[in-house]
Amino acid sequence: MEIEAGHIKRALERINPGWNLRSLRRLSRRARLLQVDNAGEAEQLILLTHGDADRAFNPDIARDEYRLLEILYADGLPVARPLALAEEREPPFLITSFVSGAPRFASEDSASFCRRLAETLRAIHAVDMTEHDLSFLPRLSDVVAADLAGRRAEERIRAALGAALGGIGWNESALLHGDFWPGNLLWEGDGLNGIVDWEDAMLGDPLADLGKSRLEMLWALGAEAMEIYSAHYLGLNGSLDAGALPVWDLWGAARLAHFASFAADAEGAGRMKAQYDWFVGAALDALQK
Repeated sequence: MEIEAGHIKRALERINPGWNLRSLRRLSRRARLLQVDNAGEAEQLILLTHGDADRAFNPDIARDEYRLLEILYADGLPVARPLALAEEREPPFLITSFVSGAPRFASEDSASFCRRLAETLRAIHAVDMTEHDLSFLPRLSDVVAADLAGRRAEERIRAALGAALGGIGWNESALLHGDFWPGNLLWEGDGLNGIVDWEDAMLGDPLADLGKSRLEMLWALGAEAMEIYSAHYLGLNGSLDAGALPVWDLWGAARLAHFASFAADAEGAGRMKAQYDWFVGAALDALQK
């Protein structure tokens, strides 16, 4: 659904009455780059929307993402500063500051890079939920139930998940990013400038974030890097019961069963399928031991 320019201009006026919209350019499925004239100087902002399926599951998703960014920005995490929330017309959207930088998918020191990724995920999970009220976010248990009721993955994965979930212990709930992978981290030099795309954030077992991100790491960086990343994360979180990680690996696979839709080409889709099948097979084998 397109957003009327007038709707955007009214939102900008609430941030700064002197701002004028110069241009609007789509960056991704849900992000648009706004060029704003600020007293003769060009300024860049980001406008974020949400898809129909996400809004059907959580009608307040725009408000929830805005509130979460307010909390995380004030807490010092490297996230965009939320500037405006527009809910008065369809579709709702939010405007944030522009975060410079680019994703990184390789490093001269691969092991060190993987450890930094694990430390970044741990920092997200360490957000103090006694200090910040995050009760407005969806619960992992509700997301999992919706996934099992849908048809996001092949039957053997859904059946294994359904059988295993009732018998596992859940770790203490934490803030989950929901889509943690190298493509959602923006770097400038060696500095992490931004963690983006918080629309899938929820509350639940940290292993769920780890399991889903392990598959993303496998695709982006390879099996060895995935294992370094996983081992370092678990080493930083010694109090976690990691026994159910294969279950959360499977949940991640269920959520990412549409991987072919974001493969660069047929060759890439074939490579990702082979890695996906290996990842799922390893998780299923682990559950049978």
